Amino acid sequence: MQDMSFDAFFSRGIERTKPKYWSLLGNFCLFGLAIVVAAITVIGILIIPALIAGLIHFLLASARGQEPKFGSSFSAGFAEGMWWKSLFLVIVLIVGLMIGFMLLIIPGIYLSVVWFYAFYLLVDKKMDIFETLQTSRKLIHQQGFWKIFGVLLVINIVNSVLSAIPLVSLAALFLVPFIMMIYVTMYQNAIDEDSDDEVPDLEAELIP
Repeated sequence: MQDMSFDAFFSRGIERTKPKYWSLLGNFCLFGLAIVVAAITVIGILIIPALIAGLIHFLLASARGQEPKFGSSFSAGFAEGMWWKSLFLVIVLIVGLMIGFMLLIIPGIYLSVVWFYAFYLLVDKKMDIFETLQTSRKLIHQQGFWKIFGVLLVINIVNSVLSAIPLVSLAALFLVPFIMMIYVTMYQNAIDEDSDDEVPDLEAELIP
């Protein structure tokens, strides 16, 4: 694991975003629209975790120099049992965080940070549900809990401030590609893939 500084996560994430900015923004909008449509019905809500998994698949593939398509990443959210795995993970996360925030808030904040990589590990490493939580916690502490907490806090503050100002709230949407790639940069650094070396093709995993 490369010891990246606090500001390096931002600078490297921004650099990775620039050449693929419009592709990232366009696909985020497509996934966002799919999530909004799914949220209309109770049954549709159940596939939202799979859509999030598909978006993470797209982001990881993009960060690794591949040219993923919306269709293949969309299907990745439902392939190999990912639908029910992502749904179960979301349920575990929600219940765990609710209990954590009920216990004087601080445990909830702690869990929201140390479980941050759980979804990435589920999609990328095909780990089982509780293994993703344990591994995410281990990786966060290896990187430095307070450093990761600081990155997430800064991003949330900036996003909240922009979203609260009516005339510039739209700017928050255009920042999303940068934010998503900063998160991916953090994750890839945690799993020792924060380099330009060749990495496995996520798209190829979907081909029988």
